[in-house]
Amino acid sequence: MRFGVVGLAFVAVLLDGFDSASLSFVLPSLAEQWGVASADFTPAVVLTNIGVVLGYLASGRLAVRLGLRRMLIAGTVLFAAGSLATALVLPLESLTALSTVRLVTGLGLGVVLPGAVSIATAHHPDEQRQTVSVTVTLGLAFGGTVAGVFGSSMLASVGATGVFWIGGALPLLLAVLMGRWLPAAPAPLAADSTVAAPGAHDSATASREARVGALFAPGLRAATALLWVFAFLVFIASYTLQSWVPTLLTGYGFSASQAPIGLAFLSFGGVVGGIVLLLLAARKGIKFALMVMPVIGAVSMVGAATVGTDHTALLLALAGSGAGVTASQIGQLTLAVAMYPPATRTAGVGWAAALGRVGSIVGPATAGILLALSLPGDDIVLLTAIPVVVAAVSAAVLWRLPHAADRTDEAEDVERKEQEVAAR
Repeated sequence: MRFGVVGLAFVAVLLDGFDSASLSFVLPSLAEQWGVASADFTPAVVLTNIGVVLGYLASGRLAVRLGLRRMLIAGTVLFAAGSLATALVLPLESLTALSTVRLVTGLGLGVVLPGAVSIATAHHPDEQRQTVSVTVTLGLAFGGTVAGVFGSSMLASVGATGVFWIGGALPLLLAVLMGRWLPAAPAPLAADSTVAAPGAHDSATASREARVGALFAPGLRAATALLWVFAFLVFIASYTLQSWVPTLLTGYGFSASQAPIGLAFLSFGGVVGGIVLLLLAARKGIKFALMVMPVIGAVSMVGAATVGTDHTALLLALAGSGAGVTASQIGQLTLAVAMYPPATRTAGVGWAAALGRVGSIVGPATAGILLALSLPGDDIVLLTAIPVVVAAVSAAVLWRLPHAADRTDEAEDVERKEQEVAAR
């Protein structure tokens, strides 16, 4: 394994996860300081996710135009600039200004994840790609864990504004390191990374293969549709919890300064869930793992909604919820890496993540409306379990599809032979 490449990609995704979680854990504090209801921040949360969706959708084309390396660096710089802009506008106490800069931040965040996963897997053979994909994507959970564990102390020491100064400075430093140390994708994957190579597809072919239509080629149509449904439903739950858990915990008796601990348990559970996913996928396959993990998440969410005022049991149930839904979120990207050949991999990962992020708009927005209607937090958590159950059913149907996630080896062999013939 090329640990330098995987490490840089992992840190990029970790900072992505930290930024996404930062807005979540500062909301209770901002609501108190600004004298507004927490639900009033719903536009900022939703516009962040809209920006991420747009970034995901653009990632396939950007990979062709810029190459994976430059695309990843550009996305990192963009979300760093958005985080710094967030720090600048917070003293204005303007919801409109905050929502605007969060949209820009989301655009950068949306480019980072598919770029990081694609460039890391591009440097490894087929048998290592699931491991590499899960490892890189676990950065999201680690970023959320860091934000949850250190959120209270950061708010006490540097305040909400300082959180975003830090969240902007670190990715800028990472962008410098990637510019110096991150290699471009290897030449055989030129259709995915625009690196010139003998026998590689020309730019017109590369552009065509980066379009969404290539994801519905024969043998992929049903699997792509089910993957998108699964991603949409899982992201509804994942981002509803990630965006609103600190706020919901205030309804359970937690103070605004204590609330980030819920995010820490949720994200740490996600780390554990990702490790379980990796082990389960290695033994039973990624499609089987994607049937099991949503069930764990749904059961844990029902537990979180019914434990009452027992804070310890609530936090443990949140950890179980994070394990189930975060592992499912990671797993759908891992399945996308396995399903699609190199030329369409970035587009496949980007579109699967984008359809998921549509769920990340719907879920937090709906939860924000329910909060504005004064629906109790435990009821919101209980409702959030419903899409996870449906996602498990979708995964079961996907599991029954023949050759949905196992077509890669044969397809890539054919592509390599065609390239060799064209080169001769």
